[in-house]
Amino acid sequence: DASPNGMLMINTQGVIMLCNRKVEEIFGYEKDELINELIETLVPKDFQAPHPTFVKNYIKAPQPRAMGIGRELFGKHKSGKLIPVEIGLQPICFEEENFVISSVVDISKRREIEKKIEQQSDEIKEFAYRTSHDLKSPLLTMNGLVDYLIEDIKDGAIESSLEGTKRIKSLTKKLNRLIDDILSLSKEDQCNEQKIIFNFDEYLESAHEKFDFLLKEGGVNIQSSLLHKRNLLVQHTRLTQVLDNLISNAAKYCNTENNRFIKINTFSDKEKFYIQIEDNGQGIPQEKQGDVFGMFKRFHETNIEGTGLGLYMVKKHMEKMEANISFESTSEGTTFYLKFLMGEADSSPKAAFA
Repeated sequence: DASPNGMLMINTQGVIMLCNRKVEEIFGYEKDELINELIETLVPKDFQAPHPTFVKNYIKAPQPRAMGIGRELFGKHKSGKLIPVEIGLQPICFEEENFVISSVVDISKRREIEKKIEQQSDEIKEFAYRTSHDLKSPLLTMNGLVDYLIEDIKDGAIESSLEGTKRIKSLTKKLNRLIDDILSLSKEDQCNEQKIIFNFDEYLESAHEKFDFLLKEGGVNIQSSLLHKRNLLVQHTRLTQVLDNLISNAAKYCNTENNRFIKINTFSDKEKFYIQIEDNGQGIPQEKQGDVFGMFKRFHETNIEGTGLGLYMVKKHMEKMEANISFESTSEGTTFYLKFLMGEADSSPKAAFA
């Protein structure tokens, strides 16, 4: 019972004779529910039929070894859930009767970490490939433009030289934006900012100033409905970057019709805090909605500035805040839904901003 690993003992018929507390913890059974039951009680349904044969074969040639070398093993929880496990087998003989002691380790957390590392590795590979492509392409274009520019200057073609210079300047701005986004992404994992109360009134005031030119250029009006009754404790910088990205995207991809708007709605209950960012813009094409939070993804054939990293970073920030983000989009507009667990919150009337 003091062992950190699950331990159980079966006889030659595959009947469980003993088990410790850790086995109860791993599989969700009480000890009395397992003693005198077949070991197949803990075996996934698909492997229950052949498993007695495995037990008999092991009893014929018992030796200390790991079970299922080279393949994944799963145990079956009382609830039916499959649990990844590692199992060690040790034969013993007691009073001329043979038994097998199994050591069981729940490796669920290890599998989660391995899966996360694998996912991060894939993301790094994609990031390296796409970044090198997006950096190399403008540089090659600029190199070609410089060659033409040199020839134009030699020939005294001032207008053509000016046009080439403008294109080079435009490409350098694109590279700067990409580099800024890459730096922001590299800093994203290093942000250890403390949680503070997020003041939505102050944020909206700063957003109007920050996006003043963009909003006026598109004729977009920011509207708000702050109905939350409790405060949101959150990393201020992360949430600000999330909201900034969603608002700027909504302003950039507005329709050419009148009454363009971006609505920011908040409300809360005892357990969760909700933010909605709604617009009546172009929407995200249906066939591309599965890639919304992907790296270097853009969804409209326009000349609008951007690197395709914005929503990828939004998703990362939301994950770091242990919050959820989802969306709905049609040709009539898009709504992003942000959901936060409340945790510690001040529910006093003075705390409400609405």
